[in-house]
Amino acid sequence: MLAVLLDTRLERLPARTVRDSGSVAAQAVGAVVALDSRELGRALAGAVLRPARRWSSRLRTVRGPASALVTADLVLLRRSPRHLVQLAVAVLVPVLATVVPQLASPVGVLLATVVGGAAAVSAGAEGARWAQMAPVLDRALPLGHTAVRRLRMVLPGLVALVWTTATLTAVALWSDGALVDWLVLGVVSVPVWAAAAVRAAYRPAPEWGRGLVVTEAGAVPLGALAVLSRGPDLVALCLLPLWVAIGLAAVTTPVVYAQLVLSAVAVAVGSSTHEKGWLERSLEGDARTGDARTGDARTGDAGRTP
Repeated sequence: MLAVLLDTRLERLPARTVRDSGSVAAQAVGAVVALDSRELGRALAGAVLRPARRWSSRLRTVRGPASALVTADLVLLRRSPRHLVQLAVAVLVPVLATVVPQLASPVGVLLATVVGGAAAVSAGAEGARWAQMAPVLDRALPLGHTAVRRLRMVLPGLVALVWTTATLTAVALWSDGALVDWLVLGVVSVPVWAAAAVRAAYRPAPEWGRGLVVTEAGAVPLGALAVLSRGPDLVALCLLPLWVAIGLAAVTTPVVYAQLVLSAVAVAVGSSTHEKGWLERSLEGDARTGDARTGDARTGDAGRTP
């Protein structure tokens, strides 16, 4: 019925609406082909942005460069109803998984927690994604690159704290465990969610010059796959104690301590400005050292006289 109604109203669509929709569709298709989820989000967000704001804020919370950056992220989230709805759905998904009998299993609760957490922190990291494309505010404020990335973690961290409190309360009821233990584990895992969101937002552009992997959808470059893993890798590795606790339906003291250590590691990795991983930088450093030694040896040989 909706399709028939739309077909009868196609002639009433103004040309401007058709052009705008076509540009959004072209941008979305290009983002899918390039395996760039950030550009896809910008295309979909640009299609629903309001042409004018209903009211303006006085930004009373701004007291310096650091508070200005955090306030900008908060205002962007507040002016995006789509992300507020996304946050509400992210809370409901793991809660429903613990209530529905067909889903209330360790695997079901674990998958719902991963999906819900990723959606929640993604809503809070919209400012970081826009800053990666146009770092106007990042460069205008007297802040270092590492400090900027750590400040960008504040809002995703607050969003993750709200989401974790609701989610792990439901998990505690599902597992018949102590609520305080689950909440403590959730609080120490919040930095991992925030660091993963910022790391994914600031990931570099794919390297299209690498080798290709043959798939059913066509050739996919290895560089694009490596870039897409930035962010989810922290969720998979640094939240391992949380996944173990959900799988066992119990929280122990070693699990909390391990999560605390991995959270510190995640913040250090997420605030790093290096576009390449530690292993790649180590290999490149060894290669440069070897080339320098070879060059010195050649120069020494050339300077000797028989």
